[in-house]
Amino acid sequence: MDWDEMARPWLEAAPDLETSFQDVYTLLFAAANLKAGESILDVGCGTGPTLPTASKAVGTSGHVMGIDVAPPLVARAAERALDNVDLLIGDAGSHIYTPGAFDAIIANFGIMFFNDNDAAFQNLHKSVRTGGRIAATVWASPAENPWFSVPRRILDETVEGVPRPDPTGPGPMRFADPSILAGYLDKAGWNADIQTHDVLLRPPGTTKRVVDLHMKVTFGMMLAGLDVGKEELNRIKQAATEAFTEYEDEGVIRVPAKIHVVSATAR
Repeated sequence: MDWDEMARPWLEAAPDLETSFQDVYTLLFAAANLKAGESILDVGCGTGPTLPTASKAVGTSGHVMGIDVAPPLVARAAERALDNVDLLIGDAGSHIYTPGAFDAIIANFGIMFFNDNDAAFQNLHKSVRTGGRIAATVWASPAENPWFSVPRRILDETVEGVPRPDPTGPGPMRFADPSILAGYLDKAGWNADIQTHDVLLRPPGTTKRVVDLHMKVTFGMMLAGLDVGKEELNRIKQAATEAFTEYEDEGVIRVPAKIHVVSATAR
């Protein structure tokens, strides 16, 4: 995989995405309840938006390990890593950790992409001590998340032949039904509680900036490998502008969203 090419739009969009997800981070850390002196694994840490908060929560006597499969994203995360943070390039689901190395795991939208869910959640279970914890966020259904459903609808109306991902395969909506995730966790030795929350995504700027972000990331990923002309792209951008304008009020964008927050303890 060409990680530099894959990561380019994500690196460009990272500051705006981080601003958008502040309400989500708040829920994640409330569920994680990190304590001073703990050792934490940040699964799918990406560019590192959750690393500073985790680092400060565990303090100088604690330690945070961030892991992500994409080298360019880890390189960006390293730019903000504090002294008690280490970073690792690898697949969080299959990496061989020291057994019982961590007190807790956090994952912001990071557990929906494992190739083998059973193996991954069992592997993470081995990485925590008995009674260790995992706190994670996952998206609810596309219908409950305009951030995703609006671009999908626009493409369905504008471009023929846009492939649809396997809803049970790796992808952001994989655990839209939280009972599926609960089943994997229970099988792997976790006692899980999953709560659903309504939040607001708060991207910076006006509609134009939000549409530019989606053109780079969301539409870019969904159209990868397709031959889409300039005229079609212009129609997509215009439709996205009209759609996201509905969420702008006095120059401020607020997009409603629904997420599941997982709190699990290792048996």
